[in-house]
Amino acid sequence: MEFSDPNWRKERLARQTGRMHAELLASGLPVYTLVPESRPAEERFGGLEVFDGTVTAIHLVYPASTPEGPWADVETARWTGLQIGPASLRLALEHHVRRGGDRFSELTWTESSASLSVDGHRIGAQWLRAGRRWWALRGEHSGIEITLIGRDWHPETLAVETVADPMPILRRLPDDRPAYQAVPSAPGAGPLPADLRREPHRALADAVLHNTAAHAAWQADGGPAPQLPTWWSELWRTAVQRQMQLSGQPEVEAAAAVRGMTSQLAGLFHEFEWFRSDAELRRRAITEILFYSTGLGADVSSRTAQDDWHRFTTADVDPDSRAIANERWITAWQSWASSKRQV
Repeated sequence: MEFSDPNWRKERLARQTGRMHAELLASGLPVYTLVPESRPAEERFGGLEVFDGTVTAIHLVYPASTPEGPWADVETARWTGLQIGPASLRLALEHHVRRGGDRFSELTWTESSASLSVDGHRIGAQWLRAGRRWWALRGEHSGIEITLIGRDWHPETLAVETVADPMPILRRLPDDRPAYQAVPSAPGAGPLPADLRREPHRALADAVLHNTAAHAAWQADGGPAPQLPTWWSELWRTAVQRQMQLSGQPEVEAAAAVRGMTSQLAGLFHEFEWFRSDAELRRRAITEILFYSTGLGADVSSRTAQDDWHRFTTADVDPDSRAIANERWITAWQSWASSKRQV
């Protein structure tokens, strides 16, 4: 097959490399790398960040040879003239600590001033340490922001230099070695428990909310990344099949209805404190969403909100209309919750 042909893979990577190189050159953004004597490993291309068609940042990573070995990331960025700016140094470091599986609350976070050598010139920088393993440093040189992040890597001198030609780095084929202990991959398939087959929509709703809550906790404090249960895929298929039976919808429409149901539940969790903290209101909201989504009782008291959600999530809706529908959805659900509390 074409996709298993190593030559096809190399050709595809070559095309991608050429495109990225052209974008990088057109942006005029320099690329900084760690000086050779302090690198924990050979650098690899870690990705470009683009906003509104403009390359804003490039990452070089220095992958660990073992899951617990030294690792580093160097980001070169420019935000001049853009409507966005960088994440704070704390958020940037939290991102990597989270993906590394460590909990923020178990680490001591300290800030201080530091310096960074850029092509032999010293610049002032902000230093942030998280425990003994993690640290981040950020400085600015001639309008270019340089951010270093390290784990289990503590060089005597922090220094970067300009990459004269980034093409060899871009061209370097990635290997199968992970950059560090990253987010676990999806679990393998497992059998669906018999009790979950009876009401697959409700079982799916419970699983979605459990996973959404786990991800919210992970975003807030890091730690081991939550995983879906092994029977998730089978539960999803079972819910789609039941949706087809209940509504008479073809499979594509049934799957879209199930996606709409699960995404609205996750949206409610993220948007409303009452949904997270009031078990009775949450139960009633879930029940109405299930009735609406399956067609068993579309004329529920939250129908206005759910109609707005459908408009909000329709793919061909223009951004302005989507934003208006989203605000209406928020208002409608808040009104629904207020009315139920008064009963």
